[in-house]
Amino acid sequence: MMLRWIGAAAVLFVAVFGSHVQSELPLQAELLAAAQSNPDTYRDVYNGWKWWHVYCYRCHGVDAVGTTNAPNLTDPAKKLVAREFLRIVRNGVLDKGMQAWNKLLDDKQIGQIELYVRARTEKVLPAGRPDEVGPNGGAWVPPAGWPKR
Repeated sequence: MMLRWIGAAAVLFVAVFGSHVQSELPLQAELLAAAQSNPDTYRDVYNGWKWWHVYCYRCHGVDAVGTTNAPNLTDPAKKLVAREFLRIVRNGVLDKGMQAWNKLLDDKQIGQIELYVRARTEKVLPAGRPDEVGPNGGAWVPPAGWPKR
């Protein structure tokens, strides 16, 4: 009798939860494929987020949305091309209060910050820490084909 009850419970569990798991498998496979197609993009955005929170957030805000000290960098109307972003961060804009960061950050680090800011500007990265906002608490996965270079 007990074995029949356990068997019936197992069948019910599979019937209820099995369809849910199967419906998520294509999404997980798609996310995995996107992450594997360009693993450096996620790593660069995440590292950009880390550098941002060491050097930039005090003036430009936690999610690059600006403060009274510095402008919003996620405004699409004021989006900078990567080369201009690099020049400004590297050399600063002293008359506007932006210090030069070339003594503390190399071009690769500044490029990672630019990629993080671009992800926030183009709304492919939600606010907050990138590795905690993905599906089911997993890592954020860049959309296929992003970023367009």
